[in-house]
Amino acid sequence: MLRSAPRASGVLVSLLLAACEPAGPTRAAARESPAIASTTAHAAPAPAPAPDRRAACLARNADAPARYLGLVRAFCADHHNLGGVGASLAVAEGGVLRFTATAGQRCVDGPAVTADTGFRIGSITKVLTAAMTLNLVDAGRLELDAPLLALLPELLDGADPRHQALSLRQLLGHTSGLADPHPAELGVDWLPALLERPLLAEPGRERHYASSGLALVGLALERRTGTAYPELLQLQLLTPLGRSRITADPERALQRETACGHLGRSPDAVALDVVHDLELGAAGARWTAPAGGVIAPAAELVELTLGLVDPLRSPLSAAAITTLTIPESPANHALGLRSRALPGGGFLLQHAGNTGDFAADLAFAPDRGFVVVILSNTGAHLQATLALALADLLGLPPAPDAQGTR
Repeated sequence: MLRSAPRASGVLVSLLLAACEPAGPTRAAARESPAIASTTAHAAPAPAPAPDRRAACLARNADAPARYLGLVRAFCADHHNLGGVGASLAVAEGGVLRFTATAGQRCVDGPAVTADTGFRIGSITKVLTAAMTLNLVDAGRLELDAPLLALLPELLDGADPRHQALSLRQLLGHTSGLADPHPAELGVDWLPALLERPLLAEPGRERHYASSGLALVGLALERRTGTAYPELLQLQLLTPLGRSRITADPERALQRETACGHLGRSPDAVALDVVHDLELGAAGARWTAPAGGVIAPAAELVELTLGLVDPLRSPLSAAAITTLTIPESPANHALGLRSRALPGGGFLLQHAGNTGDFAADLAFAPDRGFVVVILSNTGAHLQATLALALADLLGLPPAPDAQGTR
């Protein structure tokens, strides 16, 4: 039986609901003059009021169990207040998917988001790339701490001789010291262009978040296996765990129920499908897939996360699960995941993703079978929703730097 965490949501929900209440009519300071009245009588009719997206969201999720009513209210208020187009969330407790909710449209003025709608999850992809790496370590095909020269001989030609010492653990944990330029700055011949830049710090010493490091990891995985990243993800993680709606192939995603990304706020947002948003946001760089290319429905990502950390189902060994989920000292990160101590013991692990037109948050506590995923098809994170989920369901107060946790 699930044990309810202390109810910490009352004030937060009240603030959210108050923030999205429509303002009352203003009182005129003086009676309108006949001239003004005459002008007003012939003025163009006022535009129709904008749809109440909060009310529509609440109605859509009206059958939520009592335990998740506060979460739904926060979710719908966030969706309304942030001008979102569409959003989806899913929650697991006790190792079981318990609840899903959706809001808005897959594409502006398009069909509604459903529990099967895929969203780009951005940098949460890095968690899956780490798991794939550990799977090959389990098989004896890779070593976490060995230099990568055998797989990436280009490191010999790097501008900084310290490139030659880079390891998978450093790249996955963002302690490689690599610079992190935008893909457009590197172009098609991205690896030599990246290695022209000196390291920001001695490898293994400091944490500098770098998506470029995960691109290197993905290239190493492809060279070791002879398999492209999207297919390798399918073979190593998705098929073993029965996850058929997740992909790193944007063309394949378009054949399924997939959300558009959006620039701007509803109803004036500009929609981009997941092929065109890659062209705009990452200069069409397919080599960025290991750092941010996965597309997934919220519930499928919850189920995948549960499977990865369950020793009875995971394609990873118990040792690999430990490496993935136990924080490393002194950075307090678990191979790229941000960690927080939980009341009563254990850790909450978090990662966020943002591509500018999609935003995503993942938080999970392996010891409790808890996972929450919150996805939006704009670049706005539903921060209040995440904070309330952690407070209501885990008794965890908001972190001071919760936005974009990664």
